[in-house]
Amino acid sequence: MGRPRLLDRTRRRRRSARGFTLLEMLITLAVTVIGLTGLLSLHVVTTKGNAITSRSGEGVAIAEATVEEIRNLTLPALFTELGVSALPVDVNLDTVAGRAGVTFNRRVQVTELTAVSTNLVKIRVEVSWTDAGAAPGAEGGIHDHRVSLELIRTASESL
Repeated sequence: MGRPRLLDRTRRRRRSARGFTLLEMLITLAVTVIGLTGLLSLHVVTTKGNAITSRSGEGVAIAEATVEEIRNLTLPALFTELGVSALPVDVNLDTVAGRAGVTFNRRVQVTELTAVSTNLVKIRVEVSWTDAGAAPGAEGGIHDHRVSLELIRTASESL
């Protein structure tokens, strides 16, 4: 009676000590590869999203800086700066080079608000850029982005 139990224990130890089969290892490898592929795609999407957000933030900062430059000028000084003589103004300013080779285009529009008052002007600053090195309007404009800031000031004071 004592011997069969001893043999059973020995056989159980041998079976449990055999390790993994090749099939088990292949299944484990396949599950691991699928999981890592999912993590890699999540990383790629997150990186692209961060890059788009960074460019948008940079575009807003350029628009704000342009508005501040314009606000420090009187209307005659703005005309001189932009090379125009009267309202309405619609001028493309010099481009601004951003990080990672992105070029930001700036546009300034100044119009009178005569329906409200003869002394009010609306200033609109637009900053536009394209992603992925695409030309503006390429692929139906899916890579085009634009940020606009507007403010209303009196024509008699600094804008």
